[in-house]
Amino acid sequence: MRKLFIISVLFSLAFQASGQQRQGSFRLMTYNILNYRNGTNYCTGNNNSSSAKEAGIATIVNYVQPDIIVFNEVGSNANNPTYLLNNALNTNGTTSWATTTYTHNGFSSLVNTIAYNSERFDVADQWTIDKDVNGNSLTRIIDVVHFHMIDSLANPASWWDTTDFYIIAAHFKAGNTTADAATRGLEAEAIMDWIDNNLNTSLDINVFLLGDLNTYSSSEPAYAALTAGAGYRLEDPINSSGNWHNNSSFAGIHTQSTSTASSGCKSGGGLDDRLDHILISETVGEGDRYLTYAPNTYMAVGNDGNHFNNAINSGTNYSATSAVISALATVSDHLPVILDVDVFWSFDLEESASMHLNLPNPARTGQHITLPASATAE
Repeated sequence: MRKLFIISVLFSLAFQASGQQRQGSFRLMTYNILNYRNGTNYCTGNNNSSSAKEAGIATIVNYVQPDIIVFNEVGSNANNPTYLLNNALNTNGTTSWATTTYTHNGFSSLVNTIAYNSERFDVADQWTIDKDVNGNSLTRIIDVVHFHMIDSLANPASWWDTTDFYIIAAHFKAGNTTADAATRGLEAEAIMDWIDNNLNTSLDINVFLLGDLNTYSSSEPAYAALTAGAGYRLEDPINSSGNWHNNSSFAGIHTQSTSTASSGCKSGGGLDDRLDHILISETVGEGDRYLTYAPNTYMAVGNDGNHFNNAINSGTNYSATSAVISALATVSDHLPVILDVDVFWSFDLEESASMHLNLPNPARTGQHITLPASATAE
């Protein structure tokens, strides 16, 4: 059992005290759910059942326990986010899932849906990016949501600062041609241009980009635009650059395909591509403003590293329960990607004061409090 001890800290006038305490963590997940409720001549009710998909998503979400999910490839009908909520998320007594405002560019058959735990977060603002830097329409809308983390302290003191962050949900152009890569490059440039023009990048801001970026290597224009800029840029939390396509060196992080044979709806070929990503801002990577990436938590759920060019349910796969592996093989030809974010609060006092802090014993690695020389702890 984790015990708590109380530290009473006394500060002398004109000295400043500062500190940090881990408040908790939350989990992000991105998942391309393959033409969810979007009928095509190759994805039909027979080979892409929405009810089977919803049951599989419920199994996966119950196992992974994410707090925010970016879903790609949701059919553009405005009722589909509600179907996701009612049939896959708010089930078996759960009622806390909500979705952000539905968005659509008017011509794409697929949209993003962003679901979040409304007991932990609320939405401060929401925007869409629908044009590239040349003013041309993007293949699909890119969504940006400003979240606040709801304060969980019973009696937050005046120095409590609500944690905020931005989620960017993207589904870039598919395909492995030079033209497809160029289009993805424009989509990535649109994101970075939006950040430069709408967020104060001179300040520490927490940004996460989640989605199916459809990139085959880190040398693609899109990936370079996102991560290699001279100014504001995003980071790969696992620092795994290279040529991901059909490369066994990256077998442990591939996200597509879950099957070897095409079902008409699903792509085949087994796991051999890293198409789905979560990227983070440098602020998150360095833990400059209340949030930091929790090391070793980034993973493609269901990828055990032993199914290169193979179906994830072929032979043994102990990376998740058999029910989850079966659901992952059923729902989509993509695997979900997750990572955890640690949350810290900070405080500064410049006058004589005393305060009580409830700290876990033993302390989590990386948790610390910095006090001036004149401070005493009892």
